[in-house]
Amino acid sequence: MADTTTQTYIQREAPEMEALRRALIEDVRQAIKKAPEKLPDYRVADFSGQQMRASQLASQGIGAYEPYMRDARGLMDQSARMFADSTQAYDPNAVGAYMNPYQQRVTQNALAEMNRQAAIQRQNVAANAVSAGAFGGSRFGVQQAELDRNLADVQSARIFQDYAQNFSQAQQAAMNAFQNQQARTQLAGQSLGTLGQGIAGLGQQASALGQGDASFLYNMGANMQGQQQKLLDANRMNQALYNAEPFQRLSYYSDILNRTPSGQMGMTATTAPTPSPLSQIAGLGIAGLGAYNMGRNAFGVT
Repeated sequence: MADTTTQTYIQREAPEMEALRRALIEDVRQAIKKAPEKLPDYRVADFSGQQMRASQLASQGIGAYEPYMRDARGLMDQSARMFADSTQAYDPNAVGAYMNPYQQRVTQNALAEMNRQAAIQRQNVAANAVSAGAFGGSRFGVQQAELDRNLADVQSARIFQDYAQNFSQAQQAAMNAFQNQQARTQLAGQSLGTLGQGIAGLGQQASALGQGDASFLYNMGANMQGQQQKLLDANRMNQALYNAEPFQRLSYYSDILNRTPSGQMGMTATTAPTPSPLSQIAGLGIAGLGAYNMGRNAFGVT
């Protein structure tokens, strides 16, 4: 049976490179031990003070227009009633309030003057009758009766004329006053309606302005909240970078080592079986034969 020889070949880096790699592995191990267990939690920035104030203003502003609308509704209702009043018909009985209270006195003065003139005429008729010797006669009585009848007709006509004139003037005055009152009522109703619309507009404007203030304040607060959120995110990112920085340095160091050429050192270990006595004798014989031949050659022996 043939003998078997076993050879083992071991290849290693240069000692200084191997030492650097071992040191790198130890540094990584220590860095892992020192690394924090986890990063800081993600955080969401709270509402800013401006946003909270804006929310309060928005809540307080809800329904702020209602008092304006209530007042405007009242004015509009009053305006409608006044317009309705302005369409009422003229009341003829209102003439009495516009009759001239002094007209009766004027009429009485005129009647008194007529009586005086009639008395003068009577005296003249009586004087003429006395001169003619007919005083107390039938003709004198007819003249006196004619004077009285004419006086009554003139006085009655004057009374009716003055009354008709006073009534006509009073009726015109009452009509003018009624029309003026209706016009004033319509104008006042229109003014109230316009005022109500204006108040309603003020309510809408006040509500819109309040909402605008709240929106502006909220947007300003949102910008501040966004800035605070950026700071929180930046702090967490900085912490993550701080935690990863040792590993980045070790990774860079490892990359440099991997790209650095290093010398290789090889060692060969041979394991052979122990020779038998026969092979040892044969080996000695061969060795002696070789020595013998070398000696013959050295001394020139053929």
